[in-house]
Amino acid sequence: MIQKHIQRHIRKTSINASRKTGGGFVLIEMLMVVGLIGLMAAMATISFGAMWGNLRFKRQAEELVGVFQMAYNAAAENDRRYAVVLDFTEQLFVLREFKSLDLEMMDPEEAIIQTRYFTEALSLEYVLYDDGDDTRDYENASEARFLAGHSGWQNGGIVILRDADGTPWTIVVHRFARPVELFKGEWDLESLGMLPQDIIDVPF
Repeated sequence: MIQKHIQRHIRKTSINASRKTGGGFVLIEMLMVVGLIGLMAAMATISFGAMWGNLRFKRQAEELVGVFQMAYNAAAENDRRYAVVLDFTEQLFVLREFKSLDLEMMDPEEAIIQTRYFTEALSLEYVLYDDGDDTRDYENASEARFLAGHSGWQNGGIVILRDADGTPWTIVVHRFARPVELFKGEWDLESLGMLPQDIIDVPF
């Protein structure tokens, strides 16, 4: 009788211990699952944030490429001249029409077609013209200008941009006939096959 009672007690104790142990494992597994879900959500947020930043950069960079191309095409189709002005201080571009080659003579409010500020997803770095003139050589260079006339650009060159991650990109502006292009990386004139040219070599 006593032996049966002891055996029954042992079985009961074993069952309760098993249940407690099983409950412990379930709790640990749940915590692991919750932790994994949190980690995946954090990774997805980071990934989405990076993707969204890249999309904003591409959209703004492609808009700037489109503005260059529009200025070139419009100037080729009529006798008007257009300027794409890049402002490094304000981080913006201005597309405007002009008549005089001296833009300082223009009314600042006259003939402005489009103005666009860049967000933190894109920053203007510098411009290197195809005649060798480099905005980095000027301590207080605040802007760069590309002037489009009936026969092409007064100057070609490259515009260096950076995205939010600091990755460089290059906009290539050819003087004649070729479309404006956007490449990833920091290209130079020689790599792009752009030979140095003087302004006076090109009718404008």
